[in-house]
This record gives sequence, structure tokens and C-alpha cells, in this order.
Amino acid sequence: MTRATRWRLNSTDEMLHQAATALGSSRIVQVLWRLPGPLPESELNAEWQRLDRGLLSRTAVRSSVPAARRKWVMASNTHHLAIDRTPLTPDTALAWADAQTLTPLPADSSRLWRLAAAPYGDGSLVSLTVPHFRSDGLGLLRAIAARTPAQQPPDSDLTDALGQTTRALTRTASWLLRRPRHQRLAVLRALATLSAPRQGPRPASTPRYFTTAIVTAQAEAWEAAARRHHGTGNTLLVEIAANLTRTHVPRAHREDVHVGIPMSLRRSADDEQANALVVVPLSLPGGAANHQDLKPTRHATKELLRHSGLHSATLVPEALWHLLPSRAAAALKAPGAQQTDVVASNFGDVDHDVLDFAGRTADSLALRTMNVPGLLPDRARLRASLCLVRSGRQMTVTVTGMPEHFGDAAHLHHLVSEEFAAWDIPVRPWWTSTPNPVQKG
Repeated sequence: MTRATRWRLNSTDEMLHQAATALGSSRIVQVLWRLPGPLPESELNAEWQRLDRGLLSRTAVRSSVPAARRKWVMASNTHHLAIDRTPLTPDTALAWADAQTLTPLPADSSRLWRLAAAPYGDGSLVSLTVPHFRSDGLGLLRAIAARTPAQQPPDSDLTDALGQTTRALTRTASWLLRRPRHQRLAVLRALATLSAPRQGPRPASTPRYFTTAIVTAQAEAWEAAARRHHGTGNTLLVEIAANLTRTHVPRAHREDVHVGIPMSLRRSADDEQANALVVVPLSLPGGAANHQDLKPTRHATKELLRHSGLHSATLVPEALWHLLPSRAAAALKAPGAQQTDVVASNFGDVDHDVLDFAGRTADSLALRTMNVPGLLPDRARLRASLCLVRSGRQMTVTVTGMPEHFGDAAHLHHLVSEEFAAWDIPVRPWWTSTPNPVQKG
């Protein structure tokens, strides 16, 4: 993949652009820094200017040649730095963070991303919100860490159109020959829906904005719990996500739980794609929560990821997918994160250049993804989402969930604390250093 190719919108980028129309909501990625001491406005403005010279300040434009994909071009963010003067407390900080995600960042506007800050205790709280179609979580973290401006590579729409057409012709025939019968039938069924009579508009439903709980744990305790139950840190996150769904989302007793696992397709630190991931669904047994053996989940996860890859986002080769009319392309996309029960995202270790922000080193950092203005429950299956980041010896886990199942933020925090206690992992609320009182059993 060339640099120019990385500046073309891939299928995931396009699907996320279309999600606001198809599902009635957009996906927002938010990074939160808890920084020591007050922040000079000059330092925050310097960070805003640095980010505006990076990969987050790009916009998608149509090609001048049929068959060429849309491409990213550098742009200026017109959403200026937002500074709140009212001090936040542990009781008001989450509402402030929610307000940042709810501030509109439309796909067709020049409001590309939002940086905001407010006093918090003896320090400061900083929020960066970015539409998911502009960057996935790993891409966002790398854009924050970058210390040099982004440079748009020279590119030709004609070259991309010829390349797309050639790849579509050469790969589709061999792809069809290699596909098992059930996958070919899945494509035919999807295409058959295009000729079906159009149904009337669906009854309006109210978007559900998820509630949030953020907890921290010691990395040593997390890893020890994973080893004790014959798993890995990532397997433990997946099982915790499944347990929260098994326990709190009503379902048939034997019905499997589908956990969405984001799989990164980035191959290097300089990958400039906006979204370089696919979300693959892992099917785990339903029934009661599992706090015993992680080996089955570890094996199932390993096998799923081994057989997943670039082909996992679309039901046909991606080069062909880009050439299809919009209705056919929409029918031939693979079910994504919205059609799983819960998503478990492990972002791994956070780079020091991400923790160092506005002249301070963060005490802690959290990351979450949110549907804005909310998720329509009759059009999507998703009911919860977990995001994990590690900074030094600390793990931070953000859990978001549909309030019908998980209650308000305080109740969700209690449920999450109970789940962690069942694994013998002590946790603290991210907003305060007060230890959590929940004990195992």
C-alpha cells in the first residue's frame, strides 16, 4: 500500500460516513486527559495549532474521474479551542465530558474536531472529540503523538481509477472460485434485497445516549487475574464484556453473545489511513457469567483473528465494492460493530507523546467511543462498549451502556465494580482517587 493509497477513503471510512444516515447516529471518539495543575491558555492554543497541522484536519473530496475513490485533503478546523472557566468536580466532570461528545461535528462541515478544557480539582480536564469517520482510536492516538505536520502525497485520480478497476477485475473471479458455497449464497441474498419492494419509513424511535463508567486498575492485578484463569489481558477484557451482557441485557438463556473485536490493519507507525480496522464478531456462549476458565475464549479469539483481515469489512473484494452503486454497496457490507451485542476495544500502551499534553504529563488518560445523539435500539444490536488503555502500571477501562439495561452512571459504575471484584481486581473510579468499596461476593 502506497502513501497515496492511504489517503484514499477505504470501505470502513465510507461506511462510517454513511452511518449517520443509515443508523441515525454518528460515532465519536473521545480522549480525556486528567492533567496536574492549571493549564495556560497559550499552551492549549499551541496544542490546538499542532493538531490542526496533523492528520485530524482532513476532509473527504470526490474524485474527478469515475471509478476513483474519494480522497482526503488537508483542511483547516473552524472549531476553535473551547475553554470553560467553571471548575469541575467528580460529580460534574462526566456531564461536561458528555457535553463535548454531543457538540455536533457534521461530516459535511469544516468543524473537524473539538478540543476543550476546564479546571478540575487542583488540575485540569482536557477533552478531544473526533468523528470516527475521520480517525479510528489508534489513528487518533498516533495523530496526537505526532510532532511534525502532515504532508499530503501527490496523487492522481486517473491512476487510482485504473488501479481500482484492474484490482476489481483480477481479484473478483479468483475470489468467487475460492469462496465456499454459503458465502456465495450470502452475496446473492444480499443482492436479492435490492429488488425487493421498498418498505415504508420505520416508526420513529428515540436515540439512546449511553451512560458511562470509567475505572482504573493496576496492570499487575489485571495481568495476574488473566494468568490465574489461563487467559491473556485481551481475553480478560473480552470475557468481562461478555459477562456484562450476559448478566444485564435480557436475552434467551442459551442465546450466544456476540462480542465485536476491533482488529487493527495498521502495519507500521506511519500508516496514515483514517480507519485501518475491521470489527469481527466473536460468538461466545450465553447463560450465566463466566469467572472461571478463559481458555475457551482465548482459543476462539485466536482462531477468529487468524481467519480475519482486509476481506472482513465487505462481502465482496473491496476494490469491486468501491465500484458498485451505493445501494448495492450498502447491501454488501459485513455487519459491523453496531450489529454485535458489545464491543471490546483494547488500545494497548499509550505513547508518552500522548500523555504529554499542553506542557503537562497526564495523571491518567481515558478513551471512549460514543454514538451521538444516541443509538436507535430497533436498528442496531449494540448494547454496551468497553475501551481499555494502559499507561505505565495503570489500566483504564471505560464502559458505556444503554441506560435501559445498565441504569445511570452511578449504577453502571457499581455493576462494573462488581464484575471486576469477581476477578479479584480492585478498581478505583477514574474521576477520584477514592478506593471503590465493592468486594468480591
